[in-house]
Amino acid sequence: MGFIYMIKCNINNERYIGSSMCKNKNDRLSSHKCKNNKCVSKQIINRNNYEYIILEDILDIDKKQLRIKEQEYIDKYDCINKQRAYLSEEQENKYQEQWRKNNKEYIKEYNKKYHINNKDYKKKYIKEYQKLYRQNNKENNKEYMKEYYFFNKYNHVIAEYILQINKY
Repeated sequence: MGFIYMIKCNINNERYIGSSMCKNKNDRLSSHKCKNNKCVSKQIINRNNYEYIILEDILDIDKKQLRIKEQEYIDKYDCINKQRAYLSEEQENKYQEQWRKNNKEYIKEYNKKYHINNKDYKKKYIKEYQKLYRQNNKENNKEYMKEYYFFNKYNHVIAEYILQINKY
């Protein structure tokens, strides 16, 4: 069960569209009124002259389908929503790719700071994890090493054999 709602400013007709799976429809409005709300809907709420309108009640729907339906309403109305309610996998990948292109310097700085701040973690926890992994996977490691050494030892013989086969 879910619903799509609109918060509409009576002063300048700004609209915010959202969706929720709350059973009590007023609970969702309460979270918009909360002083910690950082959503763009806050600018409508702060004017204290708005309507809270339920656009559609949907009985049997999952979160993804509800987001898709919400996005349809966002596309239909002129709203102040800054974020899309739903992105397809393809749209999400394009968005992520574009974001990485536009934020290369930020990512580089973030990674640099992360590595500096987590040196101890790497030394202590990762090495401990590796040690435990080796202990718990001794048999697998033995089998892997046997195969590794076998193929490296006879690599030239195998390569020569393949060459002979390919000649015919």
